[in-house]
Amino acid sequence: MFVFGRRRDRGRPGHHGRPQVRCTTITGTPSRIVAADTQWLDALLELGIQPVGYLAAGPMGDERGLFPWESGVDASAKELDRSAIQQFGVPLKVEEIAALDPDLILGGFSVADQDDFDQLSKIAPTIAGLSDVQVDPWQDQVEILGRVLDKESRADEIVESTNGQIDALAQRLPGLKGRTALLSQYVFPTSQLVIVADPKDGASGLFTRLGMSLPPRLVEEAGVTGGRLVLSPERVDALSADVVVLLPNGGTLEDMMKLPGFADLPSVKSGGLAIVDYPTVAGLNTPSSLSLKYSLESITPQLEAVAG
Repeated sequence: MFVFGRRRDRGRPGHHGRPQVRCTTITGTPSRIVAADTQWLDALLELGIQPVGYLAAGPMGDERGLFPWESGVDASAKELDRSAIQQFGVPLKVEEIAALDPDLILGGFSVADQDDFDQLSKIAPTIAGLSDVQVDPWQDQVEILGRVLDKESRADEIVESTNGQIDALAQRLPGLKGRTALLSQYVFPTSQLVIVADPKDGASGLFTRLGMSLPPRLVEEAGVTGGRLVLSPERVDALSADVVVLLPNGGTLEDMMKLPGFADLPSVKSGGLAIVDYPTVAGLNTPSSLSLKYSLESITPQLEAVAG
């Protein structure tokens, strides 16, 4: 029997419900698992377990709504309907999940509040977020699943292998130590710059392990926003870091270069700017052992340029 419990005070922005007390008891080894979160889906795949249902990239993925590194999902698994999903929170069609007859639901950040958790827990034992950051560290998810599925040795191998690859890159590029890095996207339809600015967030873990850090002033500014800064185009100077990984969402590099001050950024001048596609930025923003291997390859040239 596995028991996981924690008290969590964070909910949907603007949601003022009761404090969140989440306790999950799992008896036996689950075999019908729904992954309503791409990180959990990836952890399942790494452990050699197929989901009965999943929520992944949706329209940003392939014909099955999957990222490139998730091609191993069996054709029998059902893609959950994303049309009923709110900006924050679990799929509203709870009956869709119930119809899959799961014995474990992996929700992650998609389970935003106590009501979500309670609804899903009536169907099957549910694991929501593991911490108070927006994106959980992928290592924690793999380790917990290893315990739940009686695959602890395999889980340890996954964590050790993936971290070993990152550490090897850090050793090859010692010049990265002490440099700054940012993960971001510019949303052209709404003219918003979105930056990950919480060093404890799972989306920052790669840079930290490489010996890099987030710009301190942005970390301080993001302290009251839950780790994500949403800024206007006039704040393009916030991207002042040695390495900037950027998705021009709805636009191109040429469009970005038209923003005042963008061409003068340190990363643009030094070769540290990585313009990436949606899968690559998602692979870093909601990282897993699978997605990191995919996305890291795309930004290695920029890391090499900055390391010297």
